[in-house]
Amino acid sequence: MSKTHGMELPPGWMLATIEDLFWPLDDGRTLHQGWSPQCEKTPAPTDDDWGVLKTTAIQAGAFLSQHNKHLPKHRDPRPQVEVKAGDILMTCAGPRVRCGVACLVRNTRPRLMMSGKMYRFRVPPDHMDARFLEAFLLTPKATAAIDKMKTGGSDSGLNLTHDRFRPLPVPVAPLNEQRRIMDTIDELLSDLDAGVAALERVRAKLKHFRAAVLKAAVEGALTADWRTKHPDTEPACDLLARILAERRRRWEQAQLKKFKAAGKAPPKGWKDKYQEPVAPNSIGLPALPGGWSWATVEQTGEVQLGRQRSPKNISKKYPTKYLRAANITEQGIDLSDVLEMEFTPRERMRYQLHPGDLLLSEASGSPRQVGKPAICGKDHAEYCFQNTVIRHQPLLVECSYLLFVYKCYYATGVFATLSAGVGINHLSAAKFSQLSLPIPPSAEQLAIVEAVEDQLSVIDHLESDLEAKLKSAQALRQSILRHAFTGQLVPQVPSDEPASELLKRIADEREHRTRQANATKSRKPPARRGRRKKNAT
Repeated sequence: MSKTHGMELPPGWMLATIEDLFWPLDDGRTLHQGWSPQCEKTPAPTDDDWGVLKTTAIQAGAFLSQHNKHLPKHRDPRPQVEVKAGDILMTCAGPRVRCGVACLVRNTRPRLMMSGKMYRFRVPPDHMDARFLEAFLLTPKATAAIDKMKTGGSDSGLNLTHDRFRPLPVPVAPLNEQRRIMDTIDELLSDLDAGVAALERVRAKLKHFRAAVLKAAVEGALTADWRTKHPDTEPACDLLARILAERRRRWEQAQLKKFKAAGKAPPKGWKDKYQEPVAPNSIGLPALPGGWSWATVEQTGEVQLGRQRSPKNISKKYPTKYLRAANITEQGIDLSDVLEMEFTPRERMRYQLHPGDLLLSEASGSPRQVGKPAICGKDHAEYCFQNTVIRHQPLLVECSYLLFVYKCYYATGVFATLSAGVGINHLSAAKFSQLSLPIPPSAEQLAIVEAVEDQLSVIDHLESDLEAKLKSAQALRQSILRHAFTGQLVPQVPSDEPASELLKRIADEREHRTRQANATKSRKPPARRGRRKKNAT
C-alpha cells in the first residue's frame, strides 16, 4: 500500500483531483452553478411546474426533491440548470455545517432547477461509478479537506469557490473494484439505515410518551389512586385562599416599606388600592378532579418580564451576567453561552434570580419555541434576566409541579397558540398572567412531582440509551467508509484494469469531447445584431 498526499492507496489505485474526474456537461463545461430568482414560498405543485431547489434538498448522501420553491409563472425557466439523474450536487454557500454537502441524484422529478447556492457536476459513466465519488465526499477525510477550502467572515455565511474546490484530492480505484465497493456499501448501509430508522421511531414514541405523562399529571389521572387513599387532604380552594391572602399581605408590606422610606404616614384608605388578580374564566375549562381548583398564573404569584436593555451597553462599573431565551433549553438552563450587560444595584435587586423561580422563553421566530420552561437552581442565583424571558415566582405552590404544567403546555401547543403571530412570536407577560392553571391540593402536588419524576427518569434512561446507539450507528457508518477507501472493504483483484489507465482514458476522451464541442461552436452562425444572446448560467 503506497502513500500519496497523506493518503494510503491500495494496489492499483491512483490519486487524482476531483477536476480530473469531471465529465463535460451538455454545454461543454464541467461545473455548473445554479440560479436564484425570487420564488414563491411553496413548492412547485405539479411536475409540469418549474421549481428551484432549496439547499435543504441536498443532504449528505440523499437528494430531497420536495425541497423546492415554485418559480412564478411570469419568470422564464432556465432549462440549462435543470437537475437530472446522474448529477452530483454540492452546496457552495451557507452556514459551515451546510456548505460543502454533497449527494448523487439517483432519480428526480422533471423541471427542477439548481439554486445559485449549489454546484452540479458529473463523472464519465463508462469509467467511474458516481456512487463511488459520492461516498468519498461523505468521508471525514473529504469533509475536513472541503472545510479548509471554505471562505467567509463567519461560520454563519461561508462560500466554496470553483477554484478552491477543483483541486480536491480523490482516491480512485479500478472501475470493477469501485462497483464491488459500492455494492457492499449499499448493502451494509441499507441495513444500518433500517436500524437507525427503527431507533428514530422509538425516540419519537418516547417523546409522545413524555407528553402523555405530563398531560396525565396535570389532569389528575396520574394520581387517581393517591386521591382514593388520601380523602381528607386540604382542598385546593383553601390553598388558593391562603395564596391570595399571602399575596395581599406582601403587597401591604411593600407599600408600608415605601411609605417609611419616604418618611410619610400611610394615607387613609391606602389598602383599598390593592388590585385583586383576575380569576380564571371557567367557561370552556375542563372539569378537574375532586379537591382541585382552577387559578390564573397571576393569582399564584408574581409575573415579571426581564430587563429591557441592549447587551451592547456593557458597563465596567456594573457588569452583570444575565439569562436570555437562548439559555432556556428543553433540558434546563444552559450556562455555556451567558452574556453580560449593565444592571445597576437597584436593577439587580429587581431582576436577580432565585432558586425556585420559573423561567419561560417569551419570544421566538417559531411559536413552537415560545414558552419553553425551566426552573432556577442554586447555581443560577448570580444571574439576572433579560426581556426575552418571563419569570414566575409562585406562592405556596410547588414550583416543580408548575414546571411540569408548563412543560405540558409547551409540548401540547398551548403556549404556541397563545403566542402565534406574524414574524417574531411573543407570549407576553400579560397573556401569560391570565393563563389558567389546574391547582391540586398541596400534598397531591408533591405526589404528582414524585410520580412524574419516576416516569420521566425511565424515559430519560431510554432516550440516553437510544442516543448512544445512534452515535454508534454514525461511528459505524464512518468506519465502513474509511475501510472502503483504504482498500479493506472488498478484496483487490489483480486482473482489474489499474486506475492509472482509467484516468488516462478519461483525460483522452474528455479532451476529445471538448474539441468536438469547440468545433461545433465555431460552426454556429453569429447572432443577429439587436438580439440578446442567452448566456448559460
